[in-house]
Amino acid sequence: MLLTDYRVNGKRSLRDAERHVETLRGAFSLDKALDITTDRIARYTAGRLEAGKSPATINRELAALRRMFSLAVRAGKLAGRPPIVLLAEDNAREGFIDPPEFERFLRKLRELDEPAVADAAEFAYLTCLRRGNALGAVWSWFSLRVEHGAVVGGSVRLPGSVTKNKRPLALALTGQLLALVARRWELRVPESPYVFHRSGRRLVRFDTAWDAACAAVGMHGLLFHDLRRSGARNYRRAGVAEDVIQRIGGWKTASMFKRYNIVDERDLAEAGERLATFLSDAATAQPTVVPLAHARTARHAREHGQNTDNSADSGVAYARKAAVSS
Repeated sequence: MLLTDYRVNGKRSLRDAERHVETLRGAFSLDKALDITTDRIARYTAGRLEAGKSPATINRELAALRRMFSLAVRAGKLAGRPPIVLLAEDNAREGFIDPPEFERFLRKLRELDEPAVADAAEFAYLTCLRRGNALGAVWSWFSLRVEHGAVVGGSVRLPGSVTKNKRPLALALTGQLLALVARRWELRVPESPYVFHRSGRRLVRFDTAWDAACAAVGMHGLLFHDLRRSGARNYRRAGVAEDVIQRIGGWKTASMFKRYNIVDERDLAEAGERLATFLSDAATAQPTVVPLAHARTARHAREHGQNTDNSADSGVAYARKAAVSS
């Protein structure tokens, strides 16, 4: 029922669901639905942990199992489903690569005769696109302004059918991104729809070159997906508002965006330096708030001086009146 539900609703994670179903079948195929109790599921979870599986992987499997029960209840085949408790996940993203290291990384990929991989990586870095969208980019997504055979402007619009949040995503082509697209346009293969390709065939795997480039810049373990969060951090450091970055990267909610943890130690150090500068400047500035006691003393002095002047004026006027009378 689960896989049928995925196919009917056109869910893009069908392959993942098939893998989870196969795993669950190996553990529960001999059990009746009523025998799959909370305790039985807890033993399954413990066994998967002992097998070295991550909480995230186990949670995807448990979510699939929970969906199976929900579909059976909806179809009237079961009266209810057992509580299925998911494991806690540490899902904050951590990997980053800064612009200087990234430039060296791209140079190394080109030295390894992988210009298409370098261009795809740069495209992901500049657009914050996910791996599948970056590598699967096709020319039909682009609206280009071409003059004398060269791309001089335009935009790219990803249809909602290929984005994770199912919303269309549009980006303007400017600066480095425009130069990159113009370069790929010159390298296009007429019979191939793909922007990034090897002799017209879509890029899929390039592990050897990627690992070699990572080693060359001392970034062992860098993932292609790290380019997405690095790009988001670059936008933030450039002063772009977070809600705009969310739209660029297609993050549906602020909480999803914050999972990318785009503030690192350097950002925190810069924040500390800014605070220190502010406090230093503030310590030497003229106070803008006068202590209450000082304010009262100054007011009393002004009022006393005003009364003295009024008394003196009255004395002079009396003397002049007396002189006239005599």
